[in-house]
Amino acid sequence: MKNETGYYEGRELKKLFYQCWLPDSGKIKAYIIGIHGWGTHSDRLKNVAENLTENGYAIYAFDLRGHWRNAGDMPGHIDSIDHILKDTLLFMDFIQKIAQDKKIFIMGHSFGGLISLIFAINHPKLPGVLVSSPLLGMFLKLSMGKKVIKSISKTISKLSPNKILDYIIDQNQLTSDLKILRQYIADKQKIEVMSAKSAIDIDDFSKWAMENASKLLCPIFLMQAGDDKIVDKEKAKQFFEQIRSKDKLFREYDGFLHELWNEKGRAQVYQDMYVWLEKHL
Repeated sequence: MKNETGYYEGRELKKLFYQCWLPDSGKIKAYIIGIHGWGTHSDRLKNVAENLTENGYAIYAFDLRGHWRNAGDMPGHIDSIDHILKDTLLFMDFIQKIAQDKKIFIMGHSFGGLISLIFAINHPKLPGVLVSSPLLGMFLKLSMGKKVIKSISKTISKLSPNKILDYIIDQNQLTSDLKILRQYIADKQKIEVMSAKSAIDIDDFSKWAMENASKLLCPIFLMQAGDDKIVDKEKAKQFFEQIRSKDKLFREYDGFLHELWNEKGRAQVYQDMYVWLEKHL
């Protein structure tokens, strides 16, 4: 597997870091845009990319705004999810010049899964979207100082949109693979904060996605962790039931924690993804 890095022009010509993983053979069946979860970065896609490149797929991913190499002056803050959607569209345009006539799929995990679903709803001609444990309803645990906030009013968001709140995820709830878990805990680039504006935006766009699930018309493979303590898995099921596309597949992995692509039993998940992708080339 080859790993390359670079920059592309996102919304408002902002230079955004991206990286790609390519098959050693140089023979590429199709391209996949990977979108990482909240508080992480594109490096977290390395394991799934390694598997997919072995099977002839090229994986491209960028750090989302507010995260690591594209964090800017305010880590944990995005002005709007619309900006990320525009970045994703421009990234697809950028890859299209490389891919030429080959298909470009979208895949996303958690918050990246939410972005992928919204993007798919808005782009019905996508060849396909793969989503892992999408953030359609999260067990929100934000805190301001020592006070835990169960809900954030839009008034707070309007008055102090840049107010930074603690958003600390229990890393033990992400994966049961101890080697990967240790890497997560030691990861100094993960972000454990979220701005008030971002929290409200995520909540609003999650609701929008649920309300517009029936407008998703492209092929979709929705994967959900069975023992998810980070997002509400029932929301994923509800979303899937409302999808109008006749080409849809839902799979729940019993006993798996949130990060399916980095879980101990991920080989089965990878195999399912491979089979689905091969059917949609």
